[in-house]
Amino acid sequence: MLWVLPVAVVAQPLPQLYRLALAVDPAVAGAQAQVRAAEQRVVQARAAFGPTVALTGTKSRGNYREAPEYDERNLESKQYGAQLTQPLKRDALYPSLAQAHAQLEQAQAQLQQAETDAMQRLVEACFGVLKARDEVVFLQAQRVATSEQLASAQRSFQVGTVSVTDVREAQAKADTVAAQLVAASYELDLRQQIVDELVGQRVDGLVERGLTGERLPAVEPLSLPAWIADAQAYNAQLEAARQALEAGDAEVRKAWYGHAPTADLNYSYMRNKDNGSPTTLFGRKGHHTQVSVNVNIPLFASFATHAKVREAAALRDKARSDVDAARRQLGLDLREAFSATLSAASQARGFEAAVQSNETAVRANRRGYAVGMRVNSEVLEAQTRLFEARRDLSRARYDAWTQYLKLKAMAGRLSEIDLAELDGLLVVVPLLTPPDAPVRAKEGRQ
Repeated sequence: MLWVLPVAVVAQPLPQLYRLALAVDPAVAGAQAQVRAAEQRVVQARAAFGPTVALTGTKSRGNYREAPEYDERNLESKQYGAQLTQPLKRDALYPSLAQAHAQLEQAQAQLQQAETDAMQRLVEACFGVLKARDEVVFLQAQRVATSEQLASAQRSFQVGTVSVTDVREAQAKADTVAAQLVAASYELDLRQQIVDELVGQRVDGLVERGLTGERLPAVEPLSLPAWIADAQAYNAQLEAARQALEAGDAEVRKAWYGHAPTADLNYSYMRNKDNGSPTTLFGRKGHHTQVSVNVNIPLFASFATHAKVREAAALRDKARSDVDAARRQLGLDLREAFSATLSAASQARGFEAAVQSNETAVRANRRGYAVGMRVNSEVLEAQTRLFEARRDLSRARYDAWTQYLKLKAMAGRLSEIDLAELDGLLVVVPLLTPPDAPVRAKEGRQ
């Protein structure tokens, strides 16, 4: 089924599509849940410094018989009270709190990276639709041009001015373009479905918009070291790796404090009541209060604490290696995106000149064919080069903006403002129409 461009429909702006995509993106939802969990770990780490209060209570019943009469006595006792514990010296609590804060910042950086990835996926998917749409538009125009050239060749063959070879070449080219158009139409439909899936609903009007050559991305500053410096400071993925290292350092300190003594202040208040005991016939009722300081000095734990320290140190070393690997990979990816942005922008400007040259070539070949100085295959080849140049120009424009957004994302500069600016560059793109197919001069005299 061929894709039919719809009648004018109000297109949803890219920022609105981005917010819809965030609401249904599972990676973003998972990162948000991770942030909520990390926030609660901070609360738990802070709460460990404060007191804990517990209510306790027991109730018991029993029977007692004593010789020689063996009279049975029912004994009952109740005890209830409250106990408060306040840590006085627990050195491990401080690295635990630092670790919780580092894990929270790590989760926030991962959420920021997930949102940035969602934005990039959306832009790439939308540009995939627009590139596929351009492919369909160019092939539609090429189909019209080849059909007209085929009709011209058939008329010329009927009057004897060209051979049957020209007709067959034009027919073969028309069939090829028709097959390519079918494949491009299905590709456009697939790309549209990808956007719909990312957003969670049908996206209308997107295929009627596109980029023009009026503005290409301007890489500022035009200095790779400046972009690398920004990426080292603001890249969310690298920041998450740094915070994982901070959490690893805190874990080492926490494990080492397993050797340190601890001290807790305990306060308890208990009330007792019973109806007697095996040694007395009279019931008792009373209460007592106790204040104590419990000190625990670790002496030997079968080397378990040493093993925990060594384990934490090994994991910290791994986290440090992960930071170095992330920094190195970021530098490579940034250089690639920087070069790709400049290359795509330069290609777009070059293809603009190529399109103009090929348009001139098509007109010249058509005039030559009309007066018998060019054969049909030359006209068809010129038309093919023209539409390929238009297609390459379209792709280069979208690739330039895609690589530029990727560059800004790695440098930590990408925001919804950039998405709004990009949306402002999308304009309604009309269907391209090829020039009229010429007829040979002899045909005009028939």
